Amino acid sequence: MMTVRIGLLLILLVIISGTATAQMGMGGGEGAYALEEGERNLKFAGIPIPGYSDVLGFNVAIVVMAYYKMDRNDADLPPSSTGIFGFYSENKSWMGGLFQKFHLDGDKWRVTAAYMNGSIKYQFNPAAIGPGFPDVFLDYTSGNNMIFAQGSRRTWDKLYLGLAALSWSSQNTFGDDLITDDEETYTGPGILAEWDKRDHIMYPTDGMYVDGRLLFFSDTFGSDRDFQKLNLETGGYEAVKDSTGVLAGRVLYEAGFDDVPFSGQSVLNGNRNLRGYSNGRYRADQLLVLETEYRWKFHRRWGAVAFAGVAWSADELSQMSLGDTLPASGIGLRWTMIPTYKINARIDYGWGKHDQAIYIAIGEAY
Repeated sequence: MMTVRIGLLLILLVIISGTATAQMGMGGGEGAYALEEGERNLKFAGIPIPGYSDVLGFNVAIVVMAYYKMDRNDADLPPSSTGIFGFYSENKSWMGGLFQKFHLDGDKWRVTAAYMNGSIKYQFNPAAIGPGFPDVFLDYTSGNNMIFAQGSRRTWDKLYLGLAALSWSSQNTFGDDLITDDEETYTGPGILAEWDKRDHIMYPTDGMYVDGRLLFFSDTFGSDRDFQKLNLETGGYEAVKDSTGVLAGRVLYEAGFDDVPFSGQSVLNGNRNLRGYSNGRYRADQLLVLETEYRWKFHRRWGAVAFAGVAWSADELSQMSLGDTLPASGIGLRWTMIPTYKINARIDYGWGKHDQAIYIAIGEAY
């Protein structure tokens, strides 16, 4: 039975990609996260996040973040973080959740956990299922419940190895007889590896990183489908103009193998990969994204960015072609909320092929 993914990580990944995921790297060194004598260890960052997409309409999220060092005297230890969020949109979609990221024992250990629950009203194109399905966008509603955890340990130099686990369930209701309503659950463990040479985890100006995770969903663990999900990402940074500018770039590859359900496919989504696209319009078993961005700090706590990228969405790498390229570009504004940790609030406007969206979040896109 076909299942439709409903933007499971819509808001959660906005936060994690800008804060927790960025914290996965070794990063820092030479007192990159040092607190001044008498400076408060616990720091808060909270903002309302209005947004717009062609699917959700106008929407707003409330995000509250707490940053703190597990050892305030360790100048090279990145801050841990705790967050909570809520989301509501014009089309009556809603979502809420919380997450935790720990840096422990001199950053030898990293532990991440997250929980999310919500109901999203989205669209998808049945033509992505295969020949014979109409090339139109259909509305659907999906209630979701997700829990995720992972932990890793530094093993050699900048290399971290660890384990992960993800479980999510969804109840999908369609407004058209073309697709049958359904309910499925996917659960599986996984392995992960991280290699990081960035000079800072929140706002890198030099270095590179590689991040990989492979999850195994199986009925052995209570999953309704047996399949595997691979996520690979690599990026680099180079300071220009006496470090007032930074040229950044990344390559992202997502792939599902074996009996991949519709809900397990990779979705082109500006909150997760290429800004300029709404979740649900382009989806397949595999996704390849190339993106570059120029960041310019023009006045104390203020900065601006310009970004551009391309993506390909297909069930196999061999099916990706230049004729199916999905381009995107955009501009954004930055304001440093917590100077000690270089944590920025950002607003980006991106436009893609027949799509556009506004993104407001805490932390850089990557």
